[in-house]
Amino acid sequence: MTALVIGASSGLGRALAERMAARGLAVVLVARDERDLRAVAADLALRYDVSTRVLALDLARDDVPLERIDAALDGLPPLRDLLLPIGLVDEHDEPGRSAEVLRSLANANFVGVARVVDRLLPRLLATGHGRIAAFSSIAAARGRTRNAGYAAAKRALESYLESVRHASATSDVRVQTYVVGYLDTGMAFTNRTPLPKASPERLADIVARQGDADFGRRYYPSYWRPLCFVLRWLPWRVYRTLRF
Repeated sequence: MTALVIGASSGLGRALAERMAARGLAVVLVARDERDLRAVAADLALRYDVSTRVLALDLARDDVPLERIDAALDGLPPLRDLLLPIGLVDEHDEPGRSAEVLRSLANANFVGVARVVDRLLPRLLATGHGRIAAFSSIAAARGRTRNAGYAAAKRALESYLESVRHASATSDVRVQTYVVGYLDTGMAFTNRTPLPKASPERLADIVARQGDADFGRRYYPSYWRPLCFVLRWLPWRVYRTLRF
């Protein structure tokens, strides 16, 4: 079987690629920087004796040639895991600051991811089983001044994934959404975080074990579930005074 990991060159994506290779799956690694991908691919092939392929794609662009994903999968075992640990943030992500930033964030965090899922869902359904695992953020719990475009895109992604889960409910294709808090990677919302940064390697372990689980949405770390619930239901008169 094959795992396709989008955002595989570092952080959570790299950890996920390693977990899939350790289980003997062929791995297709996708990210923007082909040089980084080749280093990861060579390491996985050497350590785990699995087939690896790399593909440089930038989902933040409007003109992503998704047919190249099909070409990368040709000749490999059937696709089993579509893993989407991709995310893009920008320091200028506030309402009214940059239409171009907003567009890139929407593409990288929602539109591009949804297009990949749309393209590969028929392949998974034809196989008869598989898993789509994508990653949202606690930032999507409620809109705020900072990370406005990022949060909106992740909220849209959650809705879309629920639709995909509904559409594939009669199949054995699992659609999993991980709502992730601050991770100990370079993509935390700020350098300072109000709660400790969690381990991406630990999250990768959890994802790797949940291949056939049909849970829909899961929070990591788990304490974010009640915190996000409270945040969503705070009265506006209270929420509007918060600065975070």
